[in-house]
Amino acid sequence: MAYKSSLDILEINNLIFSDALDGDFAPARAEDKYIREADSNGSFQDFENPNNSGEFTLVITNNRNGDRFIKELRRMFNSGETFTLNRNNKNRGGAKEVYTGCLVMNDGSSGKGKNGVLSRREWKVSYEKYEVNEGVN
Repeated sequence: MAYKSSLDILEINNLIFSDALDGDFAPARAEDKYIREADSNGSFQDFENPNNSGEFTLVITNNRNGDRFIKELRRMFNSGETFTLNRNNKNRGGAKEVYTGCLVMNDGSSGKGKNGVLSRREWKVSYEKYEVNEGVN
């Protein structure tokens, strides 16, 4: 079965959005989870990095599903409010993910289609930490 964006559900502030993303949702950690250091004898020590932060870009389509999401992201950007984003990718093999301490970092650069109409918005979001439960769907 092919990926369906309508089965990839995002929730922010009790607002549920499906079929609003344009492209992949691809969060990236700011730093590696583990740090490996060598001492003067060549022995290695492994440490867990406490920094669990990162960022992702939400590319929102300009359709009736995306409009509500864009308004909420704009409101949070203007207020500087932090939030939790829950993602439930109900596609086969999809994950449930929770991103906490999220902050909208920019005001949504825009792209226009061939007809000159706004077709999508890109919002960069920073998060403090995340949890992923792989392959639950």
